[in-house]
Amino acid sequence: MSERAERPCGYIIFLIHPCCYEALTAEQVRADNLELFVRIEREVKQRWLAELRNRSEPALFAQLGGPEYLTEAAVESLGAPYALRFTTAFDGSLPDFYEGLAAEFHRHVAENRLALDVNTAQSELWGESFEGCVPGYGGAFAQYLPLGRAPRMRFEMTVHDSRLLYGHRGYEVIPLLGTDVEAWLFELPDGTGAAMFQARRHAQWIDRRRICLRLDDRRIQVCTKLGHTVWPPDPWEKGKPERVCDYSMDMQDCIWRWVRSVSMPHDRFRGVIAAAVLHEAGR
Repeated sequence: MSERAERPCGYIIFLIHPCCYEALTAEQVRADNLELFVRIEREVKQRWLAELRNRSEPALFAQLGGPEYLTEAAVESLGAPYALRFTTAFDGSLPDFYEGLAAEFHRHVAENRLALDVNTAQSELWGESFEGCVPGYGGAFAQYLPLGRAPRMRFEMTVHDSRLLYGHRGYEVIPLLGTDVEAWLFELPDGTGAAMFQARRHAQWIDRRRICLRLDDRRIQVCTKLGHTVWPPDPWEKGKPERVCDYSMDMQDCIWRWVRSVSMPHDRFRGVIAAAVLHEAGR
């Protein structure tokens, strides 16, 4: 290959904040009852390493945080030009941080002569957690690089922080038409459902657009990924009237929250989630 020749590359793998639980001490794991997530993380990490070893097409592996041995594994499997480990430091401003990461990304592409067109490249998201950093930074990369095609979230290549997802029966992705927002709907082991809204082309932690739904306060709850209920403010009790209410939350809050069916058939719950409407900020 001549000095001026470009290296082919039409794909990006974003690995975001991997191995968060691996860094914890045994005492920290016991204190917060995190053994489940340590085990899931080990399983997912093996998928990351296996996919890197078995990849046949050129791809740029872009790792944000986490252990260096994962970047080294990418160098060994893909070659050094195709392995980027971000070094940009967070200065307290998310927009400035995103701009710095994007600039570092473009420098790596230019310095390594990668024939990567962000307007047409395909990309996917790996890392931790499914309900936090992966969609948060995934949407930021899509907005700030910017990517012409939204990255694909690969749930099986992420580690989740929600106990309620353990042993789930399956999931489906419901795109909100005319937007970049996807509703991820899971069927849980007890037959109830849980849904989360994620932005694919916006930096979700600073996304002030609003998701609006009609929720039944007897049959549906909104909770954090740790399981704490945030809506309705008072639990429904026998004898209280059942109400269907307008409920809305900023997209920047959706990244932490589940909409859960408590006593609603799954097909009806799917209809509630699919009927969600996205409003621009300020509306």
